[in-house]
Amino acid sequence: MTGPISVLRIRDIPPEQAALLRQIHQLADLGERLRHAVPMTTPGSAESTELLDHIAEVDRDRDLTEIRVRADGMPAGWVDQARMAGRSGRAWTDELLLLPTRSPARRRNLKRVVQDTRQLADMAAVTVARQHRLDTNAVTADPEPAAAEQLRRNMAALWTRAAATATSLGMDGKERERVFNAPRRYLDRRVQTYRHYSLDDLNVAWRTYTAPAIAASVRRSLKSLRRADRGTETAAADPDAEQPPTPQALIERARQSLYAAANNHSDTGTEIESVITVAIPETTDGWDASAELDSGDSAAVDAYPNAGPDP
Repeated sequence: MTGPISVLRIRDIPPEQAALLRQIHQLADLGERLRHAVPMTTPGSAESTELLDHIAEVDRDRDLTEIRVRADGMPAGWVDQARMAGRSGRAWTDELLLLPTRSPARRRNLKRVVQDTRQLADMAAVTVARQHRLDTNAVTADPEPAAAEQLRRNMAALWTRAAATATSLGMDGKERERVFNAPRRYLDRRVQTYRHYSLDDLNVAWRTYTAPAIAASVRRSLKSLRRADRGTETAAADPDAEQPPTPQALIERARQSLYAAANNHSDTGTEIESVITVAIPETTDGWDASAELDSGDSAAVDAYPNAGPDP
């Protein structure tokens, strides 16, 4: 279900889109030329300050333009292409071949994979930060055990959907690496934020992820995905393909990240990655997402036996 690939030149797209891409290219080109001029000025001088202010203004204009065109539906690849071409000094002509784009359905489903893995990372970060606060307050048992169990089921369901959607899309190795590594880095930033929250604030953030509606919504979307796959040529699940980081792996990384932050460790990347490798449960290694979709049942319980029954 990868969808058709469309290849276009700049002259083939609507003039207003072409004009905006050209504007992004020009601003990126100008910003880069201004940066090259900075070393030729005296640090701290009026000329240097004025130049830096100009660079900031150009970058701000480009950022705002990119945000606007993305919101209007411009393919992200085209925006990135215009920016990178400007920064590298490459010409931008109407004959330039734009990066290929896939169908809106594929982009929408790929965005869902990104959102699910990002949400899993945030859930892991707030869970670990909250548990740390409880431990600090000498609370030995979770005061909301039913909600904690529901959060675990929600995380298992989201992981299942991310893995199943990635298989349905036929995501290749590079796509999987890019999408599945991003939430780990995002998690580290969220841990840095949550570690400064009070227990009350953490409880508020944590409870947003304990709603049974999350798992219920995932089950409905998995059924829709299964129906959409019927009658189409879907990719077979590769048992060796990289899978989304599991909830357990993300929680372990969050613990390591929190420990590193609390102890002012600046370089724990290797240690964290080794913990993630050890923490990935063996049950995910041979999981066949396409088979789960065909079965019609939620894969959350099968993929995570300790997650409990569906609500």
